[in-house]
Amino acid sequence: MGNDKPLTHGSNGQGTNGRFLPGNKLGHGNPLAGQAAKLRAAMLNAVKVGDVKSIIGAMIDKARGGDVAAAKLVLQYTVGEPLPFDINEQLRQIEERLNERNQS
Repeated sequence: MGNDKPLTHGSNGQGTNGRFLPGNKLGHGNPLAGQAAKLRAAMLNAVKVGDVKSIIGAMIDKARGGDVAAAKLVLQYTVGEPLPFDINEQLRQIEERLNERNQS
């Protein structure tokens, strides 16, 4: 397939350290990052602890009422993601071996 040589830094707008060289239009980062940070700060300043508690309470009420999406969200943030079965099985086997070793 064509050229098997890797690209050398410098020919792709990057210096030898892999960073963008001055004048490269892609090297300025995300132009909206500052605006997004200001919006997040405004949200954090506007939302109070009581608001969060009220929102969480409403989500729990929806979950109790059978809303699966709400239940999933509540459980993800409280109980966490379930471990895959194979990990649980491995833990069970390790515990059995430890118990056998302790009984010897």
